[in-house]
Parts: sequence; structure tokens; C-alpha cells
Amino acid sequence: MKLFIPNKIMLLAIALTMLAKAYADRETIPLRSDWRFIKDDAGIYADSDSWEQISVPHTWNAIDAQDGPAEISDKQESAAQAAEATAIKLAARKNARNQDPHTSRGLYEGACWYERTIDIPADWEGRKRVFVRFEAASSVAKTYINKNLLGEHRGGFTAFCYELTDYLKYGSKNELRLQVDNTRREDVPPQFGDFNLDGGIYRPAQLIVTDNLCVSPLDYASSGIYLTTKTLEDAQAVVEIRSIISNGEKIEPVSKSKDTTPGQETGLKPKKRVSRPDPIHALIFTEIKDATGQIVAKTFSEQDIPSEVSVTLRHLLTIPFPHRWRGRQDPYLYTATVRIQRSDRTVDQVTQSLGLRTVAITQEQGFLLNGKPYAVHGVNRHQDIRNKGWAITPEDEESDARFIKEMGANAVRNAHYPQSENWHAINDREGVLLWNELSLVNVTRDTRAFWLNSEEFLREMVCQLYNHPSVAWWGLFNELGTRPMPPSDEKLAHLQAVVKEIDPNRLVVSASCRMQESFNLVTEQIGFNTYPGWYHSTPPSEMKVNIEKGSAEVGKRIAISEYGAGANIAHHTEGALVQPEPRGPFHPEEYQAYIHEEEWATMRDNPQLWGTFIWNMFDFACQGRKEGNILALNDKGLVTHDRRIKKDAFFFYKANWNPEPMVHITSRRMVLRLQPTTEVKVYSNCPEVELKVNGKSQGVTKPNDFKIARWPDVKLQTGMNTIEATTLAKGKVLSDSCSWVLVQSAP
Repeated sequence: MKLFIPNKIMLLAIALTMLAKAYADRETIPLRSDWRFIKDDAGIYADSDSWEQISVPHTWNAIDAQDGPAEISDKQESAAQAAEATAIKLAARKNARNQDPHTSRGLYEGACWYERTIDIPADWEGRKRVFVRFEAASSVAKTYINKNLLGEHRGGFTAFCYELTDYLKYGSKNELRLQVDNTRREDVPPQFGDFNLDGGIYRPAQLIVTDNLCVSPLDYASSGIYLTTKTLEDAQAVVEIRSIISNGEKIEPVSKSKDTTPGQETGLKPKKRVSRPDPIHALIFTEIKDATGQIVAKTFSEQDIPSEVSVTLRHLLTIPFPHRWRGRQDPYLYTATVRIQRSDRTVDQVTQSLGLRTVAITQEQGFLLNGKPYAVHGVNRHQDIRNKGWAITPEDEESDARFIKEMGANAVRNAHYPQSENWHAINDREGVLLWNELSLVNVTRDTRAFWLNSEEFLREMVCQLYNHPSVAWWGLFNELGTRPMPPSDEKLAHLQAVVKEIDPNRLVVSASCRMQESFNLVTEQIGFNTYPGWYHSTPPSEMKVNIEKGSAEVGKRIAISEYGAGANIAHHTEGALVQPEPRGPFHPEEYQAYIHEEEWATMRDNPQLWGTFIWNMFDFACQGRKEGNILALNDKGLVTHDRRIKKDAFFFYKANWNPEPMVHITSRRMVLRLQPTTEVKVYSNCPEVELKVNGKSQGVTKPNDFKIARWPDVKLQTGMNTIEATTLAKGKVLSDSCSWVLVQSAP
């Protein structure tokens, strides 16, 4: 590669740019509609005329993954009512599962088929390259074009891409088929997990059409360009742009050999002759623009690229006085573009967002963003929504991001797998830090195939999400050792080395639920999943002890990567709180709020922590669950599975994490009351709150350091009661109100 910097060369580059076409030849064609689907292993030769018409993203587990389409209700029910209803539901579920071997785990598991046709113009032949890219298909997918097998992708959370060029019928219709199978397999992670494995093409699919010379989309199905901040100082930043440029022009065999005289016997086979086109002389332009579209750095090189060869080019660009990506405070984004010209024509162009930031963890200061302490207030998130499963839309993801922003969280652990590219782009824009995770959940396997697939999964995850500034952590595993498993430390250490080879600038982490395990010492940083006050009959005060033990074991700060408690919005309890049975049918909302209040008080300023992540931001489907009187649901979310209702604990964190003035009356859904004297609890980040009951003031109270205001002995009248909390913020009155009904007076 020849790299030119002098002004004359740059002037030449500018002149060539002005002569180039306005748009590059790359075209991205979404494959959303006109798919046909059958929930059966029909085969590659099956007639698809009678198959169901669907659109992608799609999953066949949108309903059965959650035990039916019933809506989430906040209609109040007692513990006895919950227990009776759960028993009826469990009996019905057992009967349904016994009827179909594909649903032994509750949701349908097996091979299904997708098919659609693609019209390919005749004039693309010899001029265009055509690729197909699937952002994810769960969990093993075989892809065929015109009944030719392109490949098999093993793993349900990362993208895969194939070139179709040599298999297409130009000027005709082409048949694209996929067999997708969500059966759990011994060589494909995850092996277990407290979440469903929905089947389907549940993320976007697209055709990518390029010139013969292009930025390759085949490097682990990544963008083909990798942005690395080499140095970041106030005066300047140095960014490396690594691009993979591919020449797809074909080396053609020559049909007749002239190596020997006709009839001459030499005893040697004639050499295979080929017609090799001349290398393409390519001009590669790289530039970085700021948020206003102004070019702040650029360079230019030229390269001769032989046929059927991909080359890796590296360019260093210097940005003067860089504007850093500062998380929620200021998520500033540049754009970086690689553009390819041949002759006077732009033939390809790829643009990626660029955020300039550094991340680190020190014993003295904890997590550092751009060298400054940054309090990590995180949540966990699964990628499903009620009645949709994993086949969610960009609008759904925007909505989830708004919930997280409203609550004031600034980090998300994508549990327990990398989530969509759109989700990453949203968090780049919003300034939210992300923890991505390899799906080594609960156990590993002692087979070469398992570890090869795990490494491939890891490489795909890192390469595909490499350019997102929101990604701060690469996670290797979650809760290993909960089932018998072979020793894995050496293989885990190898995976960490793989990450560091590709991406030395991010942190490698893991999440463990077991102490005194050697695998806790493998990764650079560790988080512990711990549920005092919920599991094992331990009080919430045990959180402090667990933090001390975990930090002592690894000799440094730790994260609490999961904590929380379950809550059904229809379940409530008056008076003194009693720890519910976590696997039982009754999960009162008041107890969930209590756990979060107590444990956040322990964690907020704890010098042994570098971050905390609530389990979970949203309720999520899980066929292994049969608790809280909603089967197949993990109800530890702060927002319901259908995203309709924010639980009380949501507002506790909003009061503590979001500086926007607010006031919220808790236990508002406990409409029916039996006790005439009750405590009223309000969350507010304002200096004072006044409570009124039936229009009569109950006094003004200052919320404590954790934004909780209490009125302990409030009298209710028989029948309807109006509860109102009022505060003054920035000269404006804020209020919240609800109605309670006292149905029985004290004797």
C-alpha cells in the first residue's frame, strides 16, 4: 500500500472526488415481506405454495413462549386466589406439553422453513456482486439459493452473510430458502438458561449489492471497517481505520491448453491455464466528519488489488481538539467513511458512527469514562416483548430505551447474548454503556465442537459490534457451575485472549453466582449475581456481606451484575412485609420495592463496587418459570412484559437516578384495603412533599436521603379514599393521586 499525505496528492484526491458519481454503487435491499413459512421440517424440495405468508423479523414462538396470549392484568388478587389459579394453570400446561414432543419444554422447538423469491436483473451479471445477510436466526440456520447450500450458521445471536453472485439466475427469479432450528444442541451455546430460545429469522435480513470492488461484508459479517481510537487527548485524537477491500472479479479458466504439441506424449499432465484480469487500481478515501457534517480528518491511498483477493488497509487519521463521547452527559458522535474509487467512479462507500472515549476500572476510583469516575447505574435486559417474543421492531427498541432513560439508568447488560445492531445504535446515540455477553450460561461442554462454536460466536460478536462506542464490556459467561461441568478455566482464558487480540481497548468481564470458584479469576473484571432477601431465605442486609466476600475473593472491586425480586402488579400486602416464596404463586409488589430500597442503600456509595445492574428492566418470558401466578414469566422486571405498567420500584430508581423533579405514590394498585390505618409511602426527589387524604392535609414531609417520604399512621374512611401527594419544583406544582377503597372497618 502506498500512503500519500502531501498537499498535491490531496488536491488530486479532491479533484477525483468531484468527478465521481454522487452515490456509490452499493445498494442495500431489505428482505422484509413476501416470505413463506411452515412450522415443519418440510425440506428443500417441498412445494411452498400453501405455506403461511409472513414478514421478517419473525418467530414461531411469539405466543407459546409465554404460555398463551393472556394480557397482563393489575386486577387485585389475594394470595389464596393466586395459589388456586396457579394450580389450575399448571394442570392445563402439563396436559398440553404431553401432546406434542416438539413442546416438551413449553415452546415449539424444531426445524422450520422459510422461503422467498428474489428478482435479479440481467444487467447485474458480471457487473455486480450480491450478498445476503441475516442479522440473526435462532439458533441453527442452513441457507440455500436455488437449492445450493451456501452454509450453516450455528448460533442464534449474531449475523451471518453469504455471497450469492455465482449461484444466481440473472434476469430471472431466484429461490432463497432457510431451514431454521431452535432445538438445543450439545455443541451450540447456550446449553441452559433461565430464558427462552425463540426460533426464527427474528432480526432483519437484507441483500447487499456492490460493485466487483467493494468493502467486504464477509469478515465475520461485520461492516468491513473497524474504527480504533489509538490515542485520545485534549489536543488531538488518533483514529485507525482498518478496512477490508475485496476484488471479486473472477479468474477464468482457459478451455484449451497449448502447453504441448498435439499428439506428443510427455508423461506429464498439462498445466491448468487461467485468464487473470489485471489488478484493479483502487483509490481509497477515508474521512471523519463531525456531528455537523464538517470533515475534520481525511487521507487517501491507492492500492492494486488482484482478482479474487481481499486486502486489509490501515489508515491513521488525526482529529484536532476532539469532542469526546461522554455517556449520558454528552454522547457526541462523529462519522467515519471509507470510499473506494476506480478510474473516475465511486464504486463503494461504507459509513460508521464513531465515538471517541476510553474506559477503565481502577481500584482507587472504580469505573472511569474518559479517565473520570463514572457511576454505573445499570439494568439487565432481555430482547422480548409480550405477544411478540424476540421478533421486536425498531419502534419497540426505541420505547425500551425511553423507559431506561426515564428511570435514569446509564448502562445495560444485554443478557445473556448480544442484542440487535439497532439497539446498539440507539445506545450510541443515547450515551448508554453496554455489556455484551457470550452465551456460556450455567454450563460448558468438554468437546472441541462446543469450544470452536463458542469462539466463532465470540469473534462474530466482537467484530460485528466493534465500532459502537456504547460497548464498554465484553462478557464471557453467566453463572457457570450451577450444573455439573468440566473444568473450563484454560478455555475461558483462551477466549479472553481472543477478545484482547481483536479489541485490546475494552474490558473483559463475566458474571458469576458462585464464590470460591477458580473461573472467577479468569476475566479482567467480575460481577456477581446475588439475590439476598429473595432466594435462600436471606435478608437484604446480606448484600453487604456478599459484596465484601466477592471483593475479597478476587482482590479488587466487583460489580453486582444481578439483584432484585419478583413482583406481580396484581399482588399486594398490607402492614408488615413477609418474605414471599420466590417460586410460589404470590409476589407482592410492595416486597419488590422494599428489596430495591434496602439493597440500593447498601450499594450506592460502596467503594468495593465498580457498577450495579438491576435484574431486570422488563419482565420476560421463560418457560421454566411457574411463579407469581403468571406462568412462563420472570417477573423481576421493573416494567411489565407488555410495557404497559411501571412498577413501584421503577419510580424508586427514577427518584434516585433521574434529576427531573417527580413524585409518585406507591401501592397505588392496592385499591381494596382491609386496614383502616395504613402507611403511605411516596418517592420524590423534591425537598418536601405534602400528603392529602380526602382533601385533608396529613402534613409535609422531607424525603430521606434515598428519596422516600413516609406517613406512618394515615386513617382511611370506609369506602372511597382519594390520596394526593403534592410538591413544588422549580416554581411548578407537581402532584400524583390515586384512589383506595376501605372495604372493612375495624371492629
